[in-house]
Amino acid sequence: MAETQQLEPLLQLLEEQEILPRAQLLQMQEEHVQTGKPLRNIVLDAGALGEDQLLELIAGYQGTRVINLPATDIPQDTLHSVPASVARMYNCVPVEATNNSVELAVFDMISPQVMDELMFVLTRDVTFVLAREEDVKTSINQFYGDDSAAVNDMLSALGNEMEEITDSLKLADDDEKSIEEAAGSTPVIRFVNLVLYQAVNDRASDIHFEPFEKEFKIRYRVDGSLYEMSPPPRRLAMPVISRIKVMANLNIAERRLPQDGRIQITVGGRQIDLRVSSLPTQFGESVVLRVLDRSVVSLDLENLGMPEDVYESFTRDIEKPNGIVVVTGPTGSGKTTTLYSGLRRINTIDMKILTAEEPVEYDLDGIVQVPINDATGNSFGRVLRAFLRQDPDVMMIGEIRDLETAQIAVQASLTGHLVFSTLHTNDASGAVTRLIDMGVAPYLISSTLEAVLGQRLVRTICEHCKTGYVPDHEILQSLGLSEQDVAGRQFFYGSGCSYCNETGYHGRKGIYEYLSVTGPIKDMINLRKPTLLIRTKAIELGMRTLREDGIRNVLDGYTTVEEVLKYT
Repeated sequence: MAETQQLEPLLQLLEEQEILPRAQLLQMQEEHVQTGKPLRNIVLDAGALGEDQLLELIAGYQGTRVINLPATDIPQDTLHSVPASVARMYNCVPVEATNNSVELAVFDMISPQVMDELMFVLTRDVTFVLAREEDVKTSINQFYGDDSAAVNDMLSALGNEMEEITDSLKLADDDEKSIEEAAGSTPVIRFVNLVLYQAVNDRASDIHFEPFEKEFKIRYRVDGSLYEMSPPPRRLAMPVISRIKVMANLNIAERRLPQDGRIQITVGGRQIDLRVSSLPTQFGESVVLRVLDRSVVSLDLENLGMPEDVYESFTRDIEKPNGIVVVTGPTGSGKTTTLYSGLRRINTIDMKILTAEEPVEYDLDGIVQVPINDATGNSFGRVLRAFLRQDPDVMMIGEIRDLETAQIAVQASLTGHLVFSTLHTNDASGAVTRLIDMGVAPYLISSTLEAVLGQRLVRTICEHCKTGYVPDHEILQSLGLSEQDVAGRQFFYGSGCSYCNETGYHGRKGIYEYLSVTGPIKDMINLRKPTLLIRTKAIELGMRTLREDGIRNVLDGYTTVEEVLKYT
């Protein structure tokens, strides 16, 4: 199999030149797919050749040359031939330009697809020369100004260009041809690319395009909170949303039914997956893109920030031969990431792992992933029953949401399989009562459930503007702490700076509670004891609650009191 696997062009070149062995190149390709890290960086990190040698190699292959960018004199009108948004999105700097062609300095191998995009967006022929990565990035910042300011200027400039386009097309909501034309026009494509570029740069997890009666809003969700961009003119909603639907291969003529799709783009050298969902509303289609950036999400258990004891218990339980392990929390609390990290930990050559997900969020090598689609009759129940005939060792169920799914999970566990799943409950002990409410017999729960991990994501304080203070009596009281508990330790908050967009927060981390289903807990489940009693017993047996883990993070200076009170 490995022999016939197709290598990426850059790796193929290294194989042809006999610089690295095929086995190592296949490993590099694997790392690129799993982490999203650019191939070029993986090759340079391996140390087989330096950046200058790599550039010479690519230049020879692509029939071009390597230049010294800082020593190149670039006229002002050449710089104007490439808009700042394009330079940033594609990491390129124009070095020569005529009316119908432009020569761009880049630091990586350019794929035919990107070349076509550039020719279309710049409306002229494009050729390439190579330069060092640092030189290209420095030149972009030097010639096109600072990021945030530049993006706002570009958006308003593009807004004006797009106004002209929509004026000339006299857009009517039911005029398919004009809308399609507008969606394929250069300013609209540049505008959408820029919005996506800005979102990925700001580490957004979702991008919302929302048409209202009088305005068209674009909002980003960063670290769980929504921020609004300066809104483009209302009548650009149709072409912009149609452009996104074209990218996601959706039917742009269908505006009365919800649709789902996927987009794969490269932003600043990183491979980004976008999950697209369109929803018909009173004033047009509302579209939400979920950003899946592999280079940001780490699927390694060690990097999830679990407390030592929780990490050890979870690692022990996911290596058991059978049983059910449930992760609970509200939407967006990182449940799927935790489960994926667990699956990756146990994904060895002697394990058959199947997942049923709605939809599949990340592609995991060596794991069979099945998307659930009720419209085609591929329901959870149907897929899971088929799973049992596929000889699995481990099954992951996206979510236990009804009795049928719960019964199949129990049945799979009793017949010697390990089952992972999620539940929407407020805390770990609530998962037990939820399963009983669904109609699962308590004796089945107590004999199959191994553990429940409850989790939340809290925002972490920005390191650049972290400020200490001594908490007063009221703050301590709200957390249920006394002056003795804190023993004069400082608490922290972020005062707000340009690095964190004046929010005081940058990034998120998990807080956890771990309920191990041991003898005493099994007895309580069999007696149908309420959530509160199970919770009290678990705390007695050593479970730390979400609130306690949150307080630990406040005392360690990771997050603020407000975040912990908000989520626990």
